[in-house]
Amino acid sequence: MLKISLILALLISFAAQAQTTPKKDNLDELFEAMQMDVMMDTMFSQMEGAVMAGMQESDLSTEELAIYEKYQAQITELMKKELSWEAMSVDIKQVYRQNFTEQEIADILAFYQSPAGQSVLRTMPIVMQESMQIGQNLAQAAMPKLQEISEKQMQELSELRESQESQE
Repeated sequence: MLKISLILALLISFAAQAQTTPKKDNLDELFEAMQMDVMMDTMFSQMEGAVMAGMQESDLSTEELAIYEKYQAQITELMKKELSWEAMSVDIKQVYRQNFTEQEIADILAFYQSPAGQSVLRTMPIVMQESMQIGQNLAQAAMPKLQEISEKQMQELSELRESQESQE
């Protein structure tokens, strides 16, 4: 009787654990292979580093810089909390389910588990960072032309408004 009670207790315990432990699916495995949590942390660190570097290069006084650094730290902490992988994973899973079939998810998982896929995961943050820098450099180079167009637009709008006011 004691053995039956013990076995029954173990079965109930395993059943309860199975109900409280969510079943892993291909998306869970895919996101683990992609190291989404690490990727988010890396993104925040890179973003924080870029902001801090920009502030260091500015002509802020030491006191102003200290204020910026203080609030930037608060902003980063808030973003890490509010935009964490844990906070967005359920919604991201839904996006993947809406846009990929189960077979596609399985194929993507197989790729990311392969040596080539692991290489992509390790290298892509560097590629993205360098690509963003190229984009920023090009945008900076285009800025004088954009400002010129914007000034012409504002001038033309101003002339139109003046013309309309004089006709009234």
